[in-house]
Amino acid sequence: MARVLTLIAFIAVTHALGLLRNPGTGVGSATLFLGFLLLASYLAGRAAKVISLPQITGYLIIGILVGPHVSGILSTEMVEEFRFVNGVALALIALSAGGELHIDSLRERMRSIVVITASQVLFMFALVGLVVFLARGSIPFLAGEPLRVAIAISLIFGLVAVAKSPATTIAVITEEKARGVLTDTVLGITVLKDVVILILIALLIPIATLIVDPAGEISLQDVWVTVLAIPGSLAMGLFIGWLVTIYLGRIKAYRILFVLGVAFLAVYLGEKLHLEYILIAMAAGFYVQNFSRHGRRLIRALEANSLPVYALFFAVAGADLDIRVLREVWVVASAIIVARLVAAWASTHFPAKLLGDPQAVTRYAWLGFVAQAGVTLGIANRVRENFPTWGGQVATVIIATIAINQILGPPAFRWALIRARENNMQPSPRRLRALK
Repeated sequence: MARVLTLIAFIAVTHALGLLRNPGTGVGSATLFLGFLLLASYLAGRAAKVISLPQITGYLIIGILVGPHVSGILSTEMVEEFRFVNGVALALIALSAGGELHIDSLRERMRSIVVITASQVLFMFALVGLVVFLARGSIPFLAGEPLRVAIAISLIFGLVAVAKSPATTIAVITEEKARGVLTDTVLGITVLKDVVILILIALLIPIATLIVDPAGEISLQDVWVTVLAIPGSLAMGLFIGWLVTIYLGRIKAYRILFVLGVAFLAVYLGEKLHLEYILIAMAAGFYVQNFSRHGRRLIRALEANSLPVYALFFAVAGADLDIRVLREVWVVASAIIVARLVAAWASTHFPAKLLGDPQAVTRYAWLGFVAQAGVTLGIANRVRENFPTWGGQVATVIIATIAINQILGPPAFRWALIRARENNMQPSPRRLRALK
C-alpha cells in the first residue's frame, strides 16, 4: 500500500507543480518525460509485485494511465519521440532472449518446439479466422461487405492470432528467474514463431490485398525483400555476436555501455539495411552464449540494464494502447480472444501430450502464448494503411485484443511458471558451465 500511495503522490505532485504541462520542446523536454516515465514505472512495478503481479504488468498499467488516451500526461507526440529509444530497449530484450537460448536445451526440446510451433500456427490461424468468417453477419464493419472482403479480413485476424510478444515472455522469465523444461519450451517456440510470423506477414498481407482487389497489383520484389531479410538479419546478428565475443574477451571495462551500443547498432542496421533488428539482436545473443566463453558476461551486462529497459519498453507499450476502443468493439474483441485462447490451449496441449512431454508443458505451456504486442501493433498499422475503407475498424479491434491479451498474459505466464515450480531457480551445473 505504501508503494501505491507513493506512486499516486509522485504523479499528483509532479502534475500539480506543472512540470509536465508546458515542458517546452527538444532534448530537455524528452529527458524530463523520460525521467518521469522511468520513475513512475519503477514505483508501479514495485506496487504490482506487492500484490503478486509481474512488475511488467505495473509498467503496462502506468503507461496506459499516463498515456495520451487516458490522462494525457504523455502526448501522442511525446510517445512518438520515444520510438527509437523503445526500439533500443526491444533490441536489448531480444539480445537477452538470444542469450537465454542454449543449444543443449534446444537439442533436447527441438522436436516438441517444432511440432508445437507448427500446431499453433496452423490451428490458431484456422480457428480464429473461421470464427471471424462465420460471425461476419454480426460484425458491424463486415455486414454487407462482399464475400472476398470477409475472406481477407478473416485471413488478417488469423494472422493476428498467431502473433505473440517475445518481449513479454523474456521479461517474465527474467523477473521470475525461471529455468526448466517449461521455460525452455516456451522460449524456443516464442523465438521460432517470431521468425514464422515475419514470413507470414510478408506473404498474407499482399494476398489479402489481391483478394480484396483482384485487379490490383502487388510488388513481388517487396515480398522477396521482406522474406530474404530474415536470413540476412540472422547472418548479420551472428557476425555482430562474433564481434561482441572479441570485445568481451579482450576488454574488461564498460561492458554495460558496450551492450547498449550493440543494441543501438542493431536498430541502426535494421533501419538502414531494411533488416529485422530483433532477429539481429537475438542471433547476436545466441552466438555469444553458445559459441564463446563469454555468455555469462553478456547476461550480467544485460541484467544490469534490465530494470530501466523493461520499465521503459512496457510503459511506452502501455501508452500506445488505446483502451477506449474496448467500448466500441468489446463483443467482437471478446469473441476473438476466447477463440484464440481455446486455440492456444488445444494446439499446445494435444501435441505435447502425443509427444510425451512432461505435465509442466502439457498443462501450462499454452499460458506462455497469451500476451501480444510489438509486431501485432505493426500488423494493425499496416492494415490501416493498406485498406483505407475498413482497415481502421479492423485495426481498432486488433488493438482492443492486444490491450486485453497484454494485460492478461504476464500474470498468466507467471502463474504457469509458479505452478510448474520453475520460478526462482538457480542455473544447473551444465548451464553454469555454458555461462562461464
